[in-house]
Amino acid sequence: MADEQKAALKKVAGVSGGKDECRVRLKGRERDYWMGTEIGMLGGYGFQGQVTADDGSDKQGKMGAGYNNLRRKKKKQLCKVGREEEGCSSNRPEFAAFLLVLRDTLIEEPLLYLCDNQSLLKAVNRWIMIGEGGKATWVRAPEEDILAAAIEILRKRIAAGTANFLVKIKAHRGEPANEGACILAAKAISDPKVSNEWCQRTNRAVFTWRKLCQEAGKVTHQDRHSTFNNCVRDAIRRGAAENEVQKHEEKLTGACRQMSIFRRRYEKWCKGDDIEDCTHKQQYEESYPSMVKVLQQSTWIDDIKFLKSCVRARVEQGNINHPAYGTWTADFTLRQNERRAFLGKYLNDPCVSWRHKRQEMMAIAEIIPAAKWFAKIKQQSDVSGRLCKRTREQRGASTENLPEETYGHINSAFCVGMATTVTAAHHFIWRHLYASMQAAQTPMSKLRPLVQVFHT
Repeated sequence: MADEQKAALKKVAGVSGGKDECRVRLKGRERDYWMGTEIGMLGGYGFQGQVTADDGSDKQGKMGAGYNNLRRKKKKQLCKVGREEEGCSSNRPEFAAFLLVLRDTLIEEPLLYLCDNQSLLKAVNRWIMIGEGGKATWVRAPEEDILAAAIEILRKRIAAGTANFLVKIKAHRGEPANEGACILAAKAISDPKVSNEWCQRTNRAVFTWRKLCQEAGKVTHQDRHSTFNNCVRDAIRRGAAENEVQKHEEKLTGACRQMSIFRRRYEKWCKGDDIEDCTHKQQYEESYPSMVKVLQQSTWIDDIKFLKSCVRARVEQGNINHPAYGTWTADFTLRQNERRAFLGKYLNDPCVSWRHKRQEMMAIAEIIPAAKWFAKIKQQSDVSGRLCKRTREQRGASTENLPEETYGHINSAFCVGMATTVTAAHHFIWRHLYASMQAAQTPMSKLRPLVQVFHT
């Protein structure tokens, strides 16, 4: 190996940085490699015009944008993106980098723009290729201050008959233009000499919340702030759900304030030698083993552990005819290993119709228009079941002591008016499960259709 090659390898090995600086060489053996990459197969390296790629970065509450030009090696630009007070996102610096490319490219020069942000391409396509119609507005447009200036430059380029190609590429795949733009975007944030643009605030309200994050197995909370968007909406929903969970848990643990008294009593019983203290201690340990364990381990000081212990103690009493958290809906959503994961899977299933999803959400929110809900919103005073009353009247039975009309009662066999329908639905599900088991059984299986006799 020649000395020059050794020196070059030693220099490359000593370079420090998070990314490789890819250099395109379209001569010799490397030509075959570069022409086989994504940009090469799209014809980017042979494009008769400017070939650019941009990237945006969002780190630690700061945003930076940069772009790279393959035709003009020294034509690199980067800048900080302002208006962090209204929230940071990766989309805003991407839009800013796109505007930098358009501002530095002559109107008459053809442009091949390589972008790894699909949201940007959708926003531009909505205004340029499709058009927003007669009621076009920037109200709901993303990053309207930057996008408006970019659309104006694109309009001038289209009016001049200049070719514009906006192509979606995959990020961080070793493409020189994209990797170079990524390095410039990160440098824009860290370099104090880089100028700051697009800093003008709007008059929109800024929301602040704490986001749950998990890094290296540790759960932390990060303060976030932004104008109203999908993240704010999800945070509001999550906060409302957590508040609702807390209310149910507080109902279950009304004796939490008396926990210190119980602890002192239990310690007294444990230290006492008389028969009365031993009797109290034995009765308490037999009735509430989970609570005794909490007292012994001092886990009652931790609110979350104590609430879980209260649930276990309620279950140990064997009172299965009443919900532990106050309502059956709360019991289902707070049940371990099921709850929201199961609901999310069902609500995100594209095969489920919107009508069924809406009914499910109404049932979980307990706003199904049943008699008890109407009474809750003070639309009627009688909460007795109408179906049960009608069925009893047809049979000539007494209509006294009617059960409350709730969504759970209507969908159960306890409702006299719905008993036949609910039973038929139960049998249908059973036949489906049995048919599935029978179809999946092996020839050596000993499963025989004996149970089917009782469900036909």
